[in-house]
Amino acid sequence: MVASGQHRARQHNRKLLVSVFNPQEAREAVLGGARIVDSEDPRSALGNIKPRQIMAVSDAVLHQRRDQEVQLSTNIGEDQLLFRRAEDGHAIQKSPYEIAGKAAQAALGVAESMGTRVHPCNIVKVGLDGMEIPVLRDVLAEVVDTLNRSEHHSHSQVMSVLFAQDLGLWEQRRNNPLVVRELVALREFTPVAAGADHAEGIDLLDHWTFLVRADGTPFPRKPDLDGLRAENVLPGYADTTRVRVNDPFPHADFGLTTARRTDREAIRKMVDVTAEAGADGIMIDTSVLFKVARVGLVDTAEPDPRPASGQPGPVDLNRFDITGSGADTLVRTGILSVEEIRFFVDYCHHRGVEANLAGSMQSYQAQQVWRLVEKTDQLSTRGGASAVPVDPANPRHGAESAASRRDQVMKRELVAGLAPPEQGGYVWLPERMRDVEGVTDAVHRLRRSFPDISAVYWADRFGNLEPHQERP
Repeated sequence: MVASGQHRARQHNRKLLVSVFNPQEAREAVLGGARIVDSEDPRSALGNIKPRQIMAVSDAVLHQRRDQEVQLSTNIGEDQLLFRRAEDGHAIQKSPYEIAGKAAQAALGVAESMGTRVHPCNIVKVGLDGMEIPVLRDVLAEVVDTLNRSEHHSHSQVMSVLFAQDLGLWEQRRNNPLVVRELVALREFTPVAAGADHAEGIDLLDHWTFLVRADGTPFPRKPDLDGLRAENVLPGYADTTRVRVNDPFPHADFGLTTARRTDREAIRKMVDVTAEAGADGIMIDTSVLFKVARVGLVDTAEPDPRPASGQPGPVDLNRFDITGSGADTLVRTGILSVEEIRFFVDYCHHRGVEANLAGSMQSYQAQQVWRLVEKTDQLSTRGGASAVPVDPANPRHGAESAASRRDQVMKRELVAGLAPPEQGGYVWLPERMRDVEGVTDAVHRLRRSFPDISAVYWADRFGNLEPHQERP
């Protein structure tokens, strides 16, 4: 008789993708159970990274002892395919030939940087947000055909990356002070056009402590307009320190759906164009705008009534994940329900492509998705497995740091909390949830709904784990 754990292992080849920025993060990812180590700049949702950095990550993985095969992946960026953007953030498109050619050149470059020493089948991720479907298809197909024709990278896999959205949620949160501060730090803003109403948008001088200079260091004192231009925070043509935070590209502008949130029509079209272009998989992610607004991919709110299948619904732990206080409060929420995620995975398999779920994935979400949508091929994480760094030579400095998303570092203990259950995955919860009323009952219900969860921990902001004490 085959044990249930062995049966599950044979039924699935599920993989956790972990995005890292340097060799030490790569080592942490492998030791935590990552099966795809992805090179990515944490300063954006799908940030470009230098080829030499990709090579350093590849070497770090090569030097590690691995219980399972590990693939490498990297991306050609969110904006790699767009030559420039208009003042409203939309792409100013050159010819489709140029766009596809530039994308294919970038794909060859990152494929060469990853090499084939770690694994012969590496993954090239292609960010395709803000593109109409015909251009999207051409770009993706050009990348696929170019890699297939290459001498050394014909076994590389190509993964499209498209963003889920809920414009209603964005509009509710875009002016929250926590969101504004982080978008300013990430420079996710557009200058107010010369001659426009200068009362529009926000004044960068009100948030100057969150800005950094061209060399990455903080401003030592409050700058003026000339100082912001000199440090490339604002372009030379800016005649005011006022800016507008960037907005998502509405699906309706690009033919995906007329709905204001990602629905099944949008999902179907995203998967169809991926399959038609010959790509191997699709990642559905959330843009950096939604990430900083604490809007992830997975909505854990329980359906009412529960699905007719009789399967347990998700336990809604999102509502206990609260950041800030007072006017600055943000409660984590998500865009797609478990049923919509199941549709995405099933439709991917119907079209013959792998399904990857990203979008601020948390441990308590991942462990439920692995169980409720068992055919999920891959989950991806960065922020959900990283924590505030501590310098052992100066611990107080680390303890006083309020590191932003871009400053946090990978922790192997947190990575393990997102691995599939058959690979030892467990649940950890952010310590900030610990004293929220009702969370103890929710954790108890999680253990009842999914009795195979091996352990539940609390994680502090430095990535240290403490076992959750189950009530008698």
